[in-house]
Amino acid sequence: MGNNQSIYFDNRDAVVKDSKRMEQIKMSSKPILTIGIPTYNGSKTIRNMLDILLPQCDSRVEVFVSDNCSTDSTPEIIRQYQKTYTNVTYSKNETNIGTDRNIIKCFERAAGDFVWLLSDDDIAIEGSIKEILDLIKQHQDLGLIYLTTVHFRGKYTGAKNCQVRKPIAEKNICTTDKNTFMYYAGKDWGFMSSFICNSRKYREIDNPMQYAGTLWLQSYIHTLCAMGDSTLIGIVSKPCVGAGIYVNTANFDSAQVNGVAYKKLLDFMVSDVGFDKKQLEDLYCWRMCLLGRHDVLKEKASGQHKLNKKLLFECMWKYPKAWVTLFPFYLVPDWLCIDAMKLYRKHRGIKGEITINRPNDSGNERYGG
Repeated sequence: MGNNQSIYFDNRDAVVKDSKRMEQIKMSSKPILTIGIPTYNGSKTIRNMLDILLPQCDSRVEVFVSDNCSTDSTPEIIRQYQKTYTNVTYSKNETNIGTDRNIIKCFERAAGDFVWLLSDDDIAIEGSIKEILDLIKQHQDLGLIYLTTVHFRGKYTGAKNCQVRKPIAEKNICTTDKNTFMYYAGKDWGFMSSFICNSRKYREIDNPMQYAGTLWLQSYIHTLCAMGDSTLIGIVSKPCVGAGIYVNTANFDSAQVNGVAYKKLLDFMVSDVGFDKKQLEDLYCWRMCLLGRHDVLKEKASGQHKLNKKLLFECMWKYPKAWVTLFPFYLVPDWLCIDAMKLYRKHRGIKGEITINRPNDSGNERYGG
């Protein structure tokens, strides 16, 4: 009896040790970073993006493609890459569940400690994955990370050929100061591909789907991942994201998305999370003047109108800067915009007609998620 009891405990200890060993193996194989790619009919751009992204990824990185029921060749393209890259997981929704639910799906399915949502037409610049993983290794408790973003027109041809929008941090930054963070990240606030979330901070959010329909779901999530006076937030100073700039007109009303909905987002950031009101007011004015005049001129040149100019005026009339850098463009003749756009496209070597960007999408792919 005594011998049997001794044998039992010996076996139990062995089982416990084996379980611990298996858990260690499981933890060691757990990815540090999940790159979630929510896509819909992205066949024209996703191949170029994956050609640059995937060679940078090792076992520490999981790539999850959530296909929102594409009707183009996106499924075949992804399956081709899966033959070479074992860390690529692909899931196609049986029906189009909407942009917001597809984004949430990427967060919920992520196995990594951090989640980076990357649009199918943006670029993870060469060397960016190493920069990101190095920062995470040094600061594993970061709640939110901003990735320095540069811009390209047409096809991406390298970071050196991209446009830089200042200010850019001279070195990596880890801080609890939201003002410092937004000084560098503000110009890209709202741009999905520019930010990485801590998975633990995401799981602490009470019902993320409550922010669906705000047109800025991903940015509410980013905001909440930065919540707390002691939450560490970081910046990767080296350019990591290449974002495409499109001459095509938007497929949504910019006054509603960038004016009304974006202002509600900024107000939430101030009231609920403690971001600086004056800093965000200045950001809103700068952003709306920039995007507003671009939208006005592109619509005049294309003859395709989505922008509610009256609503844009209601959003911006109280900002003196708008009377100088935005509203005067309301008066520019259409013919002048058409001629100017032709000269611009000729100079840039852009061919084809000006069309609505992604006309079959949900209406907020670029700025609303």
